[in-house]
Amino acid sequence: MDYKATIQYIETKKGLNHDLNQYRQWLNEQLPDHTQLPKIQVGGTNGKGSTVAWMNQLLSYQGVKTGIFTSPHLVTHRERIRIGKTMISENDWMRIYQQYEAFFEKENLTMFEIDLWMAMAYFLEQKVDIALIEVGLGGRLDATTALDYNLVMITNVGLEHCAILGDTIEQISYEKAGIFKPGYVALTTETKPNAKKVMEQVAGYMGTLLGFVEIPFKETDDHQVIFEWQDHTYVLHPPKYQIYNLSLALEGLNYLGYTLKPDCVQSVIDHFHWAGRFTIARKDPLIILDGAHNKEGIEALVDSLGHFDGHIYFSVLKDKKAKEMLNVLETLHCPITLVSMDTARLYDLQTLNYPIINEKQLMVELQNTKDHTLVCGSLYFIGDFYKAFTNK
Repeated sequence: MDYKATIQYIETKKGLNHDLNQYRQWLNEQLPDHTQLPKIQVGGTNGKGSTVAWMNQLLSYQGVKTGIFTSPHLVTHRERIRIGKTMISENDWMRIYQQYEAFFEKENLTMFEIDLWMAMAYFLEQKVDIALIEVGLGGRLDATTALDYNLVMITNVGLEHCAILGDTIEQISYEKAGIFKPGYVALTTETKPNAKKVMEQVAGYMGTLLGFVEIPFKETDDHQVIFEWQDHTYVLHPPKYQIYNLSLALEGLNYLGYTLKPDCVQSVIDHFHWAGRFTIARKDPLIILDGAHNKEGIEALVDSLGHFDGHIYFSVLKDKKAKEMLNVLETLHCPITLVSMDTARLYDLQTLNYPIINEKQLMVELQNTKDHTLVCGSLYFIGDFYKAFTNK
């Protein structure tokens, strides 16, 4: 099979991951040096990828060679495995896949387990200085938790994947805190008392040192965020919700002993980009693409916008609380149109009582509109529009 066919094949290999002890044993046997590679694990409901991106850009600015593992992808599967900002090439992807293909088939690894395995193999081969690993789903049973870490982080806890993780904040907090291990240090920006209580209980039981991160900030009239860190003042541009992810990244790297110079921090802030998260696809008229895909994510997006005078296009997968997300979007007092996608995972949009168009119609609308536009609801949804407007 060529690269495209191989990707199509492994994307069918969904399902429950193997036992973590078994997965780790396989890694120990075939990639024994994985234990020597410094790593940070980032879990949570929202902001995992952004936190990884902040750390990546802060470290890369100072010459640190980073390996990045994130999911899901926005445009191409290879986005999941990167060195700095450069994703793995098709040739390298196929070379590493073929090296372990017989093993993957024999043990019937899932797509996520294959992706993580290949990331570790690639990072070791490329001799990265540190690997930044985003949790796939939950934490306690996620394949990434089979690895050892120098630091673990939880961004926040929200109601997501309730059929798998539980339908209360407490249950989901327990699953997220499943990344805690004896002797670890864990940091979080979570503020909800019930979530913090569960994390503290798990940390106490596991022998994990848990720290709560909070960097005070103030917002200006033009929605810029002013904050101080280590006796220096910084200005963060919208979206406001990135202050929490940046805070976690700064404190995490500081804990690990990295010296972050003030000019480095501000330069990274000024040039920060994480595809599909408050992406300005066009400035005039304004088109914003944001992958917010749960109620908490939509709340953070709306809070960052403050005021928005335009049209909202929204699509959502069937495992999400679509009505709650739409209730939040309605506080912007803008017209909302739903967009159907060609996927069996789509929410039944007919039950939501909004106008509906399809993706092709939206693409035409975006090319010709004179209105400010927000496209949101799912990373899967915005991927094609990101590709069209950024030529990625």
